[in-house]
Formats: sequence, structure tokens, C-alpha cells
Amino acid sequence: MFILGNFLIGIGVAVRILLNIEIIIIVVSAILSWIPEARALFYYLQSLADIVEKPIRRIIPRIGPVDISPILAIVLLVFLDRFLVQTIIELGYLLK
Repeated sequence: MFILGNFLIGIGVAVRILLNIEIIIIVVSAILSWIPEARALFYYLQSLADIVEKPIRRIIPRIGPVDISPILAIVLLVFLDRFLVQTIIELGYLLK
């Protein structure tokens, strides 16, 4: 059973790293949207941030000039990390 436990821990840690990278991309993309000189980098990072933000924008549109989808995306990713990923990692430790 230790092999399955180690596998689940590895999956959980890998998913946690990917979620943290996506959160960083969302934050940097939101900051770069205010800097006109960084438009090229902004468009590249925004395409990566849109993986999570587009479905949220379909449900909750912009409120005037304010886009709250980055905030909701970060909250969703943190929830997934603390609930789903943490559960997978703890299950892996139980099977070890």
C-alpha cells in the first residue's frame, strides 16, 4: 500500500505546485494590466490566467470597469488546494 500512498502524495504535491503557479500568474497578470509598457507580457500571461478566469467571467460579468474574476479565481484555487489537494495528500500519508 505504500506505493499507492507515495503515488497519491506525489500527485497531490504536483497539483499543489500547479495551483500555486496559476495563482502567481493571475496576480502578475492583474498587476501588469495597469502598466501600459508591459502589454506584450501581459497578453501572454493573461492567456495563461484565462484558463481559470474565463469560466468565471461567463458566470459573473464585469462590474463596470472592474473585473473581479481574478479575485474569485484565486479564492477558487485556494479552496481547491486546501480541500481537494490536502485531502489527497493526507490520504496518501494514511496509506503509507
